[in-house]
Amino acid sequence: MRPFATVLLFALAAPAVAQVPVTVRCTPTDGSAAGCYYCPGFQNVIKWVGTRLQSSTINLVQYHDLDVMLTGTWNGSVVDVTSVQVVGESFSISGNAHLGTSADYSTTGSDGDIAIHFAALGNGFSVPIADVALQLDPTRTAVLDAGVISGGEYQSQLAIPNVPSLVGLRIYGQGVVLTQAMTLWSTNVDTKVVN
Repeated sequence: MRPFATVLLFALAAPAVAQVPVTVRCTPTDGSAAGCYYCPGFQNVIKWVGTRLQSSTINLVQYHDLDVMLTGTWNGSVVDVTSVQVVGESFSISGNAHLGTSADYSTTGSDGDIAIHFAALGNGFSVPIADVALQLDPTRTAVLDAGVISGGEYQSQLAIPNVPSLVGLRIYGQGVVLTQAMTLWSTNVDTKVVN
């Protein structure tokens, strides 16, 4: 693991403070929708993560299944959304995730910025640094790779060992971008099932 990325991972794993400002890139969905089996009954949650979303001023239902950037505050259990902007997906896991192959992690951003890819075996939600939402379980997350964004994208690969017991395992990923202006922002989370 690279020294800078290791320090960043420990910083991101720090516990959240109540009512911290947060920016979240995600896909809102209904709590009973596919991918969020454990949070039925909540009208608005983050897809693949299940973190509850609420807003007293914005109808979040109109943003279901769209890639968005939400801003608001995090109180340790709910993101209180104050603004929503439709954006393009900033992180994806592609490839077939078959045994003996690899899953391709990709972060989009501005050329010259640094992308850090995290691979995880679980999801979660914390705001360890104001405005940076980590949507992975920090106890089951590792830094996969880091590098400079070029041509609008940075890619790395997660090798999937040829071990039959891994079939059905869900893997997660997320990127964090360090801009040339020395600010941090986090991407949406994505997931694949090993087959």
